[in-house]
Amino acid sequence: MSAQPKQAAKEILGGEPQAAARRWLGPAALVMFVLFAIDTYLVINGALTSIDIPITTLVQSVNWGPIAYVFDLINISAGYWQVLLGLVAIAALFVVERRAGWLMLIGSISSLLDNIIKLLVSRQRPTVDLVHILTPASGFSYPSGHAVFFTWMSFMLAASLAPRIKPLYRPLLWLLALIVIVLTCLARVWAGDHWPSDVIGGVLLGAGWSAFVLWLPEKWLPSPSMRWFGKGIRPRSAGE
Repeated sequence: MSAQPKQAAKEILGGEPQAAARRWLGPAALVMFVLFAIDTYLVINGALTSIDIPITTLVQSVNWGPIAYVFDLINISAGYWQVLLGLVAIAALFVVERRAGWLMLIGSISSLLDNIIKLLVSRQRPTVDLVHILTPASGFSYPSGHAVFFTWMSFMLAASLAPRIKPLYRPLLWLLALIVIVLTCLARVWAGDHWPSDVIGGVLLGAGWSAFVLWLPEKWLPSPSMRWFGKGIRPRSAGE
């Protein structure tokens, strides 16, 4: 039994989920969706405001030094810039490998879900009487679109690129993806554009959807063995 989690972790880190990994990815996606539902319920009922305000104040009181420039870059990547970034990533992976492109494209659906949920919840953004607003933003607050976007994109990029790098460097690839997600969450709270519960909801939605996409059986993906350039990926046997 102890070998199964190790094998699952190896498959996920390698970006090639098979039977062992899918035993974990499905439940993991379900857990994250349930946690997202709980976070959404608490947000709608205003139960998290007393926690959101002190956490935001704490994040904004820290002297982040040069990291603040990274926060600025993350915060300006909104609207059309974010759409363009996502399209470039999807198109680039379609060129590299069609399977990776499909994974990215399906993963991007989480950003569409984010916009729908925003309209349904209609949570107002933080206001100047409660926190410091560095970069005023329009639209509704929950969940954080930046958190959703950078979570699914980082997750799917790591999963798509992992098979193409040496196993020794794969943990570093996933660590980089995690760092991007954490910095994104901090940046949105630091700017006063989102509450902590907004970015937590965004991460749960983006990660849950990404885990669901990786859980999808290979046969459900369109032409998983076809590539536009070069040789196709190795077809998997029926037992994989």
